[in-house]
Formats: sequence, C-alpha cells, structure tokens
Amino acid sequence: MISRRIRDEEPERNQQNRNNVETPLRLLKKALNAPVTVKLKDGEEYRGILNNYDPTMNIVLDESTQVDENGNALVSFGKILIRGNNILYIVVGESGNKAAK
Repeated sequence: MISRRIRDEEPERNQQNRNNVETPLRLLKKALNAPVTVKLKDGEEYRGILNNYDPTMNIVLDESTQVDENGNALVSFGKILIRGNNILYIVVGESGNKAAK
C-alpha cells in the first residue's frame, strides 16, 4: 500500500522538478543582449554581449574582448562567432569581475 502510493506520487514530483529546472537554451534566450563570459575548452576566455545563439549553442557576441585569467582585456574583437563544441561554460550577467567558482 505504501509503495503503491509512493509510486503514484513519483511522476508528480518529477514533473515539479522538471518545471523548476532551467535548460541551457532557455537560459541563453533570457540572456540575449546581456553581458556574458564564455570560457573555452582550450582555456581562452571571452566577454561580450550575447547577440544570438542556435540549438547547437553556437553563439554570437557583440563588443567582445578576449581576457586573461585575471580578467584583464587582451584583445578587442567586436562581433565574433564561437562554436558551441568549443565552449566549456558560459556565465550570464558577468560585468567585468571574475565570478566566484
């Protein structure tokens, strides 16, 4: 009886958890025209304004700048395209200070 009740409640709990989880593409949609920091798999880091993205997480940054590990600007590029398969992570809302990890 108890196990049956738990089994019946399980799909409802899973549905609630799914509704609270933010998918990466939804997060990118909310972050359009916001400042972001993008860390690549090879260690390079870029900051800019998220202009566009696609389902494979290729992203376009406006006003982009490559930064070093301390957050200091190295090179300014303007508009760049970053392939999604090179991205390690994206930090949304980064205004210039290194985020705590």
